[in-house]
Amino acid sequence: MFSKDFKISNLNLSNKSKTIIIAEIGINHEGDYSKCIKMINEADKAGANLVKLQVVDPDANYEKITSSYKIFKDSILSDEKIFKIYNYCKKKKINVFSTFDKKKFDFFKRLYQPCYKISSSLFYDYYLIKDILKMNKPVLISTGVSDLDDINIMVNLLKKEKNKKISLLHCRSLYPTENTKLHLSRIKYIADKYGVIAGYSDHTIGTEVSVAAVNMGAKIIEKHFTLDSKRKGYDHRISLEPKQFSLLVKKIRENENMIGKPNFKIFEKNKDFKKIKTII
Repeated sequence: MFSKDFKISNLNLSNKSKTIIIAEIGINHEGDYSKCIKMINEADKAGANLVKLQVVDPDANYEKITSSYKIFKDSILSDEKIFKIYNYCKKKKINVFSTFDKKKFDFFKRLYQPCYKISSSLFYDYYLIKDILKMNKPVLISTGVSDLDDINIMVNLLKKEKNKKISLLHCRSLYPTENTKLHLSRIKYIADKYGVIAGYSDHTIGTEVSVAAVNMGAKIIEKHFTLDSKRKGYDHRISLEPKQFSLLVKKIRENENMIGKPNFKIFEKNKDFKKIKTII
């Protein structure tokens, strides 16, 4: 069995807790340290519970002729700058973490991460996942390129590990994802079938789908963040600007209040109805 109640830093995570909202800066900082710091501050002001960066070694993961290689090459932050970013966030009490590839694992295990995230592209790298699980921190796993057989195999492997603080995130690795390809019902299916806390990593444009995902039981929402969604390249197009992200947080919190709890207590104004006797 997986844990159904644990913490990510100071944040409670369970099926009864508030949704944890992650602002994914990813590589939208474009390799600019100052811009990255500004984005972190803006995401924090907008109400994000956690901020996520994406760190990939392009030489180890992409052919030099591909567009992905150029994008990741142009958005590199040095280890020194990443270290400075983490120290800055620690002083500001901002929860920051990163997705990374196998080559960067030794570097990131020396930094404090409140949780770890396995991106969809690394779903099949179980050796990396095993190493990350040994850190005994919550691990969020995206399923963007995995079918049900893949997830079944992964879950059976995860059950053998000591670290049970695991969440599976429904995701579609399409940028942007069309509404007809979302299949948000998979969120509740994953939660029920595997007994895990489920979440959703959103690659759509706008805020509506993330809010709908909360209605389907997502307790973690990951949404891309930018300072300018009109900028070309990277993930700017599918990202929310600070005001939009703040609106997303507001909508999710309002939605949680509307969902409430299965409370069957009769309101005071309705108690007179109890006096009516009905014979069936």
